Amino acid sequence: MARVLRFCLCLVLTVSVANGWTTPSIEAAGLMRDMAILLIDDRQETLRVGQLSGSGVRLLAADAQRAIIEVDGQELELRLSQRVGAQYVNPVGRSVQISSDARGQFRVAGAVNGQSMTFLVDTGASLLAMSSQQARRIGIDYRGGERGRVTTASGVTEAWFLTIDQVTVGDIRVDGVQAAIVEGAFPAEALLGMSFLRHVGFAEDGGVLTLLQRF
Repeated sequence: MARVLRFCLCLVLTVSVANGWTTPSIEAAGLMRDMAILLIDDRQETLRVGQLSGSGVRLLAADAQRAIIEVDGQELELRLSQRVGAQYVNPVGRSVQISSDARGQFRVAGAVNGQSMTFLVDTGASLLAMSSQQARRIGIDYRGGERGRVTTASGVTEAWFLTIDQVTVGDIRVDGVQAAIVEGAFPAEALLGMSFLRHVGFAEDGGVLTLLQRF
């Protein structure tokens, strides 16, 4: 069955978490005012202040520096890329800061398999995405990937799903990033989606987005 993926340009991605809670491992992957993107037992969930996840985690407060959560009646503080529960991990410290442009969007120079390109940061895209024109330019043999479809503003379009060996942004490097190659000229700019961002911590404050190497 062909895969279908929907892209949108926004700054929030919501992913359902399965019910059931038994001492989850919780990490702050993304921090914004009154909102946090948490990895709960390595499953991603976006919570607004006051919301309760299916895993029993409630977000009490959040800004670009920290999230206050409640788990089983206990209040815990999470800094960016810190983890509580099964284990605790401090951030490594490599970071990239990106200022928003006049449209409030975040663009950053990076590379795919060593080939330079500019990314538009898009937490609303589940995968890193680029057009087939861009893929051919940097030498990606995308037609060996899994064939499927994506839904864009122009309608349903053919696409190929594959794993890119290496994606870098500044000093941050992520290996094995899932990507969608969309037939044609869309998207006009490569989208740096959650298949990359879920491997880093990120926080937005005052028009500056900070990416932080998680491990």
